[in-house]
Amino acid sequence: MSTSKPARTRRSAAGKRFSLVPADAQQKMYKTIAALKPSLFAAASGTEVAEIAVCLAIGNNDPLVLAHAAKGARAVRKGSSAANRGQGADRFERATVSAVAALIAHETATALVCGGRLQHTDDYRRAFGFAARHKLPIIFLVANSLTPGKKQSLDLRTLYAELGIPVFSMDGNDAIAAYRVTTEALHNARHGRGPCVIEALTFGNNNICKTTSLNLLKSYMERHDNWPL
Repeated sequence: MSTSKPARTRRSAAGKRFSLVPADAQQKMYKTIAALKPSLFAAASGTEVAEIAVCLAIGNNDPLVLAHAAKGARAVRKGSSAANRGQGADRFERATVSAVAALIAHETATALVCGGRLQHTDDYRRAFGFAARHKLPIIFLVANSLTPGKKQSLDLRTLYAELGIPVFSMDGNDAIAAYRVTTEALHNARHGRGPCVIEALTFGNNNICKTTSLNLLKSYMERHDNWPL
């Protein structure tokens, strides 16, 4: 006879499951993703869903710098624009410089750089290295891809060993995962430990799906008695 006990679900005093993601943030994520046009997903960079979650997780006074179109971020932060022109490393480095300038003006803040999809090693090496050397409170949100049966062309897992930058990898379709890793990245940055990278992974060619994203989020909300409104 088995002596193991059934796993218990943590619940709050009100009887609901404990969640690290506030109920109002869950509702905002669902509404914002649902409102995105299907055409956006056809040409997605891979970070759109994560951008929505991350922008809801950071503070309103935390600077946001867009190194690409970042339509997910702009859906949350109305009026934001992708001001850093250029391509590849030049664009990414310009965004990092803009983040530093914003942090000078907001000394207690943490900056978010939405970097889009990385294409080459040079796209990020110098920018990440600079942020790491100076322990800058910057969260970099980037997209990367995995193709089953093939070696990953850009493996960001080496960043911690090389530069001391933590990398939080999550499914690019999973808004809840993005929100939760952002809370840890914020804790890291605000305690003087330097930058973090949030890697939104896609499987195949920019495989971000609105239906998948909404189903993942809806399932989480329903498990926590927070039905989409």
